[in-house]
Amino acid sequence: MRVLGFSRAEVSRVLLGESAVLTLVALPVGCAIGYLLSWALTLAISNELFRMPLVVDRSTYGVSILFVVAASAISGLIVRRRIDRLDLIAVLKTRE
Repeated sequence: MRVLGFSRAEVSRVLLGESAVLTLVALPVGCAIGYLLSWALTLAISNELFRMPLVVDRSTYGVSILFVVAASAISGLIVRRRIDRLDLIAVLKTRE
């Protein structure tokens, strides 16, 4: 995109915006899948001798969402830094 004439800010806005949208869409889906997997594991482990209750607090979701958002932000900053350091001449010379 830089080779096509986009500025660093525009490229960052497109790439980081896409990453943010994907992260926001994936968070509720990931929470639901995690709950279903925990429920299935609880059912699989429970037998006649003992039973494990499924207890999921709101803080569990909060901490996991916080970690995912932090990891996404850190990876976005790394990508932004690498985009800023791209050598446009070398990019144009590479063959696919």
